[in-house]
Amino acid sequence: MEAPDSADMGGGGSGENPMIELEHAVGFSASCGEICYHPNGKKYICAAGASLVVCDFADPHDQVFFRGHDGPVTCLALSNSGRFVASGQHGENADAIVWDYESKRLLYRMSEHDHGIQCLAFSDDELLLCTVGVVDDNKILIWDLSNGFIVTMVSHNPTPCTCVTWGGMIKDIKRRDTANYQLCTSGNQRIVLWNLDPRTGEMVGERVITEGRGTMVRDFTGLAFSDDKETIYCATTSGDFALVNVKRRQLNTVVPACRLGILSLLCWPEGLVVGGGDGTVTTFDANMNDTCQVQLSGPVASLSFSPDKVEVIAGTSTGFVYRLRMDNLQSLLVCENHAAAVKRISFAPDASDRFATLSSDCTIRVWDSSDYSVLTTVTVRDAGEPNCLAYTLDFIITGWEDGRVRAHESDSGQFLWLIDQAHRAGVSALCLSNNERYIMTGGGEGDVRIWEMRSRELVSHLKEHTLPVTSLALYGDDIHALSCSRDRAFLCWDLRNERRLTSHVQRMGGINGIALSQDQTMVITVGQEKRLTCWDLRDHNPVKVTNLSSDMSDEALTVAISSSGKFVATGGTAQLLKLWDYATMELIASCEGHSGAINDLKFSPDDKQLVSVGADGIILVWNLYDV
Repeated sequence: MEAPDSADMGGGGSGENPMIELEHAVGFSASCGEICYHPNGKKYICAAGASLVVCDFADPHDQVFFRGHDGPVTCLALSNSGRFVASGQHGENADAIVWDYESKRLLYRMSEHDHGIQCLAFSDDELLLCTVGVVDDNKILIWDLSNGFIVTMVSHNPTPCTCVTWGGMIKDIKRRDTANYQLCTSGNQRIVLWNLDPRTGEMVGERVITEGRGTMVRDFTGLAFSDDKETIYCATTSGDFALVNVKRRQLNTVVPACRLGILSLLCWPEGLVVGGGDGTVTTFDANMNDTCQVQLSGPVASLSFSPDKVEVIAGTSTGFVYRLRMDNLQSLLVCENHAAAVKRISFAPDASDRFATLSSDCTIRVWDSSDYSVLTTVTVRDAGEPNCLAYTLDFIITGWEDGRVRAHESDSGQFLWLIDQAHRAGVSALCLSNNERYIMTGGGEGDVRIWEMRSRELVSHLKEHTLPVTSLALYGDDIHALSCSRDRAFLCWDLRNERRLTSHVQRMGGINGIALSQDQTMVITVGQEKRLTCWDLRDHNPVKVTNLSSDMSDEALTVAISSSGKFVATGGTAQLLKLWDYATMELIASCEGHSGAINDLKFSPDDKQLVSVGADGIILVWNLYDV
């Protein structure tokens, strides 16, 4: 266990910077899936990439960020009183972190696990924390929350161990509580009940009898003790839940609940709440009869009670978060998010109050910047991977792996038209003219094509690149354009005469992104050379070259220039958003927040915000201050 260090609560990442701060995170990590209703009744906690986000039900702008991980958060737990929050991650730094909720401070960083943490849970009295490692780690650890030290460590039982829950105290023969703790683990079709002596660290496991005559073998996905700690409810992949008698250590009854497996369950005095892989949430009474059911959008990955148990918050693996009334399961949508990597972000010209995003989950969403609600959702099926996006207040144009360009209405999401076989190897880049009369597209075979908007007819075909076109930019006159490619070159085109004007070649590696300065005299490129390169089209060699990182490890995937022309922003494989001074090309800020590569970023037209999207499925909105 390392010494406590401070948490980064919002702001500019690794160091506070007066020019940029993290304003909002849009995202609900499917890799974690956990969502916790805080006992104060006003907040809920979820994972978004490498951060934990404390959200307010009433105010979408009220967010607090717990940042201490360097990879996606894979598990999350909240203590009964809401005093402690714990989180874990996979990877090289497979740490479990315990946070103090009130002071927003990192209390303990527990670094005993290797490879990753599968799950974790607080004891009912909040004195102990149990962390379970992944299969390669093969360790179960009990931690003392008063000092952060290890109480005991045992090997996985069962192997692998996939879930854990505490069950109060061990009872004596007269069913009175003793000083020993009781907890339960499951995995690999087995359930084990543990007896923990916190004074000596002795921890003894006893296997529950789950096999019997005529019984079916089941994989267990979740555990919950009844309020009297006499029964364990066990969720299964077969869509039913099993009742285990704690005293006899034996599986008693199996109750069918849903299809596609049970992913989450909660126990309360009146019965049970079950979240299914088929998107249903079902309530059961004390006699295990189903009383009510509601259908949500996507498999229900997590459930959490409000402090008065009047409602429950539900998170689905497709990125939706709901509040459900327990009396009738009436649902209220809290927020929706992308469920996979976000590929592109686009603002409409002269409109900073909304923006559009494109995701690998094959959805396009239009967001309202005032409350981060979704105005429009478009789902495209059987088109392969989405690659590029252009957004206006009237329509959304996207390019896809199947070689087609598709258009939808911005307000309704209604399909408008498509250009079939726009590029044989997929549409890799797309740009809309300033007068909105034509579309410029780049393809996987290196060709650049111009399409007339009204008729969708091919106007011009330009082929000089030899590898996929990665980015396009248009001059204000809509006559001249820039294209860059993985072939290390960027070209300037005269579209009216259909000819190349200039060609510039980067020394090493392909070019990933290109941006044109506001005065249209300078071109900035980023790519596999891992440098920020400034070009004057009249000069064959770069005007200025700046290393993106001292160790040359950061490959930028995208670059953008602010409308004022004062700032340049880059993002890439280092998962850092970097803000540069345009005049000097000096680094102003390096901001942490994403836990995956940053795929795209854009300044809002009024330069007050910068939005970045990443492979972690998270959208981060940054406030900019021109000081």
